[in-house]
Order: sequence, then C-alpha cells, then structure tokens
Amino acid sequence: MSEKKNTEQNKDSSMIDQIEGGVKKSARVIRKGMPRLTRIVRKSDDPLEAKEHAKDEMDDATGDFIREQFKNQLQSQAGKMKENLQEKADANAEQAHSKAEEAKQKVQDRLLKLREKMSSLKESGSEIQESLNNKSQSGNHRIKGVQDIKGVQDIKGVSNIKSASQIKGPKDVKGLSDIKTYHS
Repeated sequence: MSEKKNTEQNKDSSMIDQIEGGVKKSARVIRKGMPRLTRIVRKSDDPLEAKEHAKDEMDDATGDFIREQFKNQLQSQAGKMKENLQEKADANAEQAHSKAEEAKQKVQDRLLKLREKMSSLKESGSEIQESLNNKSQSGNHRIKGVQDIKGVQDIKGVSNIKSASQIKGPKDVKGLSDIKTYHS
C-alpha cells in the first residue's frame, strides 16, 4: 500500500514539475516579448513621458511581433509551395520516365519486326538467287549478266558504216522468180 502512495506522489510531483516548467517558459516568452519597464522609466522623467514611452515601446514591440509573424507565415507558405513543387516535379519525372520506357519498348518492338521482315526478305532473295543460278547452269535459259553488256570497243566506227554503194536498191529486191519452191 505504501508503494501505491509512493507512485502516486511521484506522479503528482512529476506533474507539478511539468506545470512549473511550462509556467517558467511562458514567463520567459512574455518577458522577452514585452518592453522592459526599466527601459521605459529610464527614458522618461515624469509619468506622462512614461506613458508615451510605454506606448512607443508597445508599438515597437507590436510591430516587431507582427513582422516576425508575417515573416514566419511567408516562410511557411514558401515551404509548402516548395514541397508542392517538389512533389509535382517528382510526379512529372516519374511520368516522363514511364513514357520513355513505353517509347523505348515500342521502338524495340518495331525494330524486332523490321529485323524479322529483313531476314525473310534475305531468305527470299537467296532463294531467287539460287533459282537463277540453277537456270543459268542448266544452259536452256540464260539470263544476261554484267559481262554481256557491250563496251566501247563493240561500238562500230566510221570505217564499218555502209556507204551508199553498198546499200541495196530497187533492182536488188527479189521477185517471184527468185523464190525457190518445192515444186520447181
């Protein structure tokens, strides 16, 4: 039972200590924020001046307090805006990364399809080449190649052109009597 009382007393004393600490903190903040009475009294000689100086000190302290609050408010809003901007930048970066992955995948798919088409085209070209080689080797149907193209040396020169005396005229044309038949 005495143990129970000791724990209750310890709880009560710790709570009192916490309250005292909170009161001391509050007193420090108020003392810091409020103008000091000794400063006001030193500046003034009579009570009217003290009142004016107290008013001036309060105005200064209030102005400082408002400025500080405004500064804190702006910094808080700037921090929030920075966080929002960072979140949006991260989201955009993730989205751009995913779009780039999709584009990369599409390009790879299309390149693979092109590769397959090119290999089938190569195979069909090889088959055509083999069939052409087989036909040219058989000798029946010869396809002209590069070696069959005439060169400059195959072109007739001026000396090989027929002259007017070598051209056939109307008397050189064969008639019915020149035609050989089986009956004659």
